Amino acid sequence: MRSESEPGSKPRGASASVRARFAPAAALASCVVLLAAGCAARKGVPPTGHNSFGQGTRYIQKAVRSSNEGVIILPSKRAENLFDLQRLNEIAQALRPPAAACFVNRAIETMKRGKRDGEETYVDVPEGQVKIRTRLSPDGEVLRTEVLDTGFKDPEIEPCIMEAIQGRKWIKNRSGVVQYLDVIYWVSLGDGAEDRSPQAQAELRRQQAVAAIRGKGCLERRVGAGTYPVEGLNLVDREGNTLVSRVEPNSLPQKVQDCLSVVLRDIQMPRAPNSFVRPVSPRVEYTVATDGTVSFADERWINLVLMEEKAAREDRLAEVDRGLGIAKPEEAPETTTPEPEGEPAAAGTASEPASEPSEPAQDPGQAGIKLKLGGHRRSEAPR
Repeated sequence: MRSESEPGSKPRGASASVRARFAPAAALASCVVLLAAGCAARKGVPPTGHNSFGQGTRYIQKAVRSSNEGVIILPSKRAENLFDLQRLNEIAQALRPPAAACFVNRAIETMKRGKRDGEETYVDVPEGQVKIRTRLSPDGEVLRTEVLDTGFKDPEIEPCIMEAIQGRKWIKNRSGVVQYLDVIYWVSLGDGAEDRSPQAQAELRRQQAVAAIRGKGCLERRVGAGTYPVEGLNLVDREGNTLVSRVEPNSLPQKVQDCLSVVLRDIQMPRAPNSFVRPVSPRVEYTVATDGTVSFADERWINLVLMEEKAAREDRLAEVDRGLGIAKPEEAPETTTPEPEGEPAAAGTASEPASEPSEPAQDPGQAGIKLKLGGHRRSEAPR
């Protein structure tokens, strides 16, 4: 998905080069779980309505390990029979998109490439886990939220999550007194193995080259001659669509960087259904000549690739048309044999009008033919 609308919570200190804001959507989140009374502790055992503290802890740990993000709602022991569990599950589902927006909007500002344990990776990722106690009035209004336990090092995430909780409409309880629920949220990037494969790297090269063609317009008549390396950061969802993008600070003017950030947002990676948010770092090196012409390293290569793809696409369409009888194979044009020079055109053709046939020449040996044997007589003068 791709969106530029503002999320429910706006982190402070937004970078000027970030122009796309991720808006919450239910299609982004991966696995949501709800832990509540009434779940069976062991497989094949009917539900007893009660779970021990150890069972609940193990359930949470299993959920965190099996997914890169999620929401768990834990009613208090006194309130476990006062809430509609199905409705709590719907609220847990509804909390995931705004919580994911808190993470994505903050990650595009803080993340950068670095090294960890000698390997190149992304550092300053605002990932972690938080447990927030939410106190509700009998009519479902949020009275107060407080952080009981947190693993987030980034100070922006917890206030954003609490704002999402406070903005949610909760359900009424049947006790008539204030009750509390514990909301657990966790998020992480994952290992990103799906984007390190040779196929994914080849697709990234193609996508960034296609985007670089459009990006040439951002530099034309705006910068002087020289070489300008550009590196960006895109956060993409499981479908491969870019959620937010930015351009790393460089020597280009700010307006040019903003323009390139918009261009790089069109990059689309292959689908990875088991991922949550995937970072990719497109790189393009532009060269501006003295006459203002803009080019980049892979320009000739991508033009050839696009031409080959277009030719293959046209061949497939022509094959389909022939199979459906829409188009017929091309036939050789008819050729006319030229008439030899010096021969008169046949009578009655369209090019020449028909003429009356001339009298055939008579045989001099036939009788009755008057022949002129003498010369021409001179006219005699009158005597």
